[in-house]
Amino acid sequence: MESSFDISDSTDWLGTPLQLLAPLESALRCQVCKDFFDTPMITSCSHTFCSLCIRRSLSADNRCPICREGDQVLKLRRNWAVSELLDAFKTARPAVLELAKKEQSRMARGEDDILEQPQKKRKVDYLEQQPEVPLVGSSPQQRHRTRSRSTKAVRQEQQEVIEVIEDSQDDDEEYTPDGLVECPICQRKVKAETANSHVNRCLTQQEASPPKAPQRTPQRPQAFWRLQNSPTHNLERLPTLNYDLMKDVQLRKKFRELGIPNDGPRDLMKRRHTEWINLWNANCDSETPKSKRQLLHELKIWESTRGGGSMTTLTERNAVNSKDFDAARWSADHNDDFSRLIASARQKADAQVRSTIPGPLVQGGSRAEPDSAPQLEGSSGQKPGDT
Repeated sequence: MESSFDISDSTDWLGTPLQLLAPLESALRCQVCKDFFDTPMITSCSHTFCSLCIRRSLSADNRCPICREGDQVLKLRRNWAVSELLDAFKTARPAVLELAKKEQSRMARGEDDILEQPQKKRKVDYLEQQPEVPLVGSSPQQRHRTRSRSTKAVRQEQQEVIEVIEDSQDDDEEYTPDGLVECPICQRKVKAETANSHVNRCLTQQEASPPKAPQRTPQRPQAFWRLQNSPTHNLERLPTLNYDLMKDVQLRKKFRELGIPNDGPRDLMKRRHTEWINLWNANCDSETPKSKRQLLHELKIWESTRGGGSMTTLTERNAVNSKDFDAARWSADHNDDFSRLIASARQKADAQVRSTIPGPLVQGGSRAEPDSAPQLEGSSGQKPGDT
């Protein structure tokens, strides 16, 4: 298990010899939480998400987070192929990534020995490329004799002597009949004189107790095997509630039956119950479900981070995430804010551009000349030569 401070990401493969594994790992990550699939579920539009992520998204607007097609929680199905692929990839990922990083560091140090050629081959190539240099003061016969000797020596070095070692064990041995025959019933070898009596005895024993045929267990696919051998959990999924038909007293009573906190305003209790349904039903989809105490701890963390806050902030957040959200009206109501932000951004951009220009420009595109000398304090603007 990786450390809590070492967050894995698909970009870990970039820069390594196995950088083509980056898109593979990216495909095994949820598009909502950007982490590896946790109990992958497939939608009716053939997109895969974590069970908790897609349940939270569908409980908000009943649409797929990727293609925005309408969908329902009841149509979710478990994606067993992705689950098995993910388990195998997560098991092999640390070792494969470590080897890839070692290879990357070795190539960075310039210790790549694969591209090096043998020293002997380079020496032979060097000798073949050398021109023939005649000896000074030698006759043509001596040069020819020297050249023939060198050529003969090179040819002798290139010839390889292949020795064949004979093995006495490979010799064919003469077949000597042993006088035994094989019984067609029990496949045992017996003497030819007693073959008839042995066959009769085997037939009598076979009729008395017929052997049972061996039963072969058919091989089943791994996904089907995991589906049948997965532990059965006595966890029932929770249905949704119609909060408009329930009073606060009935709602708090239902919370006590479920074992979750029933304090706070009605709006907070509705969001708390929706999150509890998502946590519980996603836990029912998992192969290794968590305990109720762990789910209550996660509900507490959610309420202290995402579910808490002021009522105004929560109301605005729910309004934006609602499926009946009016985007045109929202844009018209906040048009002044958008215009002010755009004008402020443009002013900052213009000021940055002016700060990069060396001097001010006058009309005609020429720069203004700076004053030749500063004026002295107390002077009436006249030059020193004027009287």
